[in-house]
Amino acid sequence: MAVQIDGALVQQVAKLAKLSLTDADLPAVARDLERVLALVGVLDEVDVTGVTPLVHPHELGLRPRADEVQPGFTQDQALANAPAREAGHFLTPRVIG
Repeated sequence: MAVQIDGALVQQVAKLAKLSLTDADLPAVARDLERVLALVGVLDEVDVTGVTPLVHPHELGLRPRADEVQPGFTQDQALANAPAREAGHFLTPRVIG
């Protein structure tokens, strides 16, 4: 079933999407929207009998690990590979004048 989209509908959709369209743009946009809706209509023809609806693209069988305190880096370990440091801090170029 082909959907006919007129200029008024395109203007309404453009307003909702906060798009600025000229009158010259309306026919091309209407054709594009008709083509998009035709492609979406193809999905109606797919037989989905027996297909479980997808809730999430990944299996969620794993639970997050327990929130346990782990040892972290010491200040010297954290600064070990710093190209420049001063008084126990990373030294970076000034970015605000």
